[in-house]
Amino acid sequence: MMSYHFQGSQLRIFKKYARQDRNKAYLKNTRFIIIEHLLPTTEEMVRCLMESEAEIFALLAKPYSIDSEVLMRLQGDGIKVIQKSYQYLEESDYLKYLILEAIDKSKADKKNVVLIDVGGYFSRPLKEISDKDKKYISGVVEDTTFGHNRYQMSVKHISVPVFSVARSGLKEIEARFVGRDAVSAIEYILRKKGISLAGRNALVIGYGMIGENVARALRGGDLNVSVYDKHDHKNLSAFIDGYAIHKKRELIKNADIIFSATGDPSGSMTYEEIEECKNNVILASVGSKDTEFDIKEVKAHCIEEKDVGEELKGYVLPNSKRVLVAKQGAAVNFILPSMPVEILDLVFSEILICIMLILTSKTKGKYPPGIIHELHLNYLNEISKDWLRLVNL
Repeated sequence: MMSYHFQGSQLRIFKKYARQDRNKAYLKNTRFIIIEHLLPTTEEMVRCLMESEAEIFALLAKPYSIDSEVLMRLQGDGIKVIQKSYQYLEESDYLKYLILEAIDKSKADKKNVVLIDVGGYFSRPLKEISDKDKKYISGVVEDTTFGHNRYQMSVKHISVPVFSVARSGLKEIEARFVGRDAVSAIEYILRKKGISLAGRNALVIGYGMIGENVARALRGGDLNVSVYDKHDHKNLSAFIDGYAIHKKRELIKNADIIFSATGDPSGSMTYEEIEECKNNVILASVGSKDTEFDIKEVKAHCIEEKDVGEELKGYVLPNSKRVLVAKQGAAVNFILPSMPVEILDLVFSEILICIMLILTSKTKGKYPPGIIHELHLNYLNEISKDWLRLVNL
């Protein structure tokens, strides 16, 4: 039987790997630029890296998932925490010049520059940095499906190694918690208004790792669940799993609540599709960015907007229908406290191994640019075995 461990760090495996002499020798010569959710989980990871003498050159906090106490502690310890909007990061050259600033320092002290990405934000600036500067960048590790998809579109034009953990078996374990949290967050919001989530018609758009777990949690909460995915083999899987499937526009007409978890950079629902939804439909994103629904167009066309409840805003459209948008279209799972650190230990450890492979293979050309690399199953088995051994004490 696995007992609970309340003492010490919950990033047991990450900390173990970061402290290993061989890894520490590389980490102390590495300069990190990190885009992450500014939550206690990230704080613990950053502190583990710093204990191994890695340099945190900059930590960019993702909007909509910033814990004010974590922000205050990290800034108090002198860590450069940057808060910028999604739009600014994507449309300006800020990230490009931030990377160039880190490269300039590395030209003097020869430190490796490693990027940790959550959403594919570095994909554009990496294409724009000159070849003479890129030699100081060891590589980038992406964490999310949204970011993985963005790197897929541009990786042929990026001349540094790109790793992704977005589709690994360990990420599937994390997805179970994300799916549950997304449904629990909406239930929490509705209960505060005296409303039950159960008994309604729910639609899940996107039947990947997260969407599958959202659907499972909804079914466990006694909702009628339908699924739509743009890939027919995913629709087949959903059908075999016992969910109703149909054409997208037919499903949205009957849905009382729609969860979207596609990770598609172009979004999952257009404004025109949102217009066809039922009156008072709830739109809940479970994506890593606020692009699952075209909320920008909803705001542009609405004739009235009003707070309906905590993290829930109503928009009356020109056709007199009202749509309720949870957390301004950002991921609703972040309404709840951050995921257990001991679960994120699995994914963070996978990211760390990707980093070590980048650093130790830099001169060997083992992980060439132009494709997205993923960890071999042997590494996932190693992380899993270590995690089970340390937790099952």
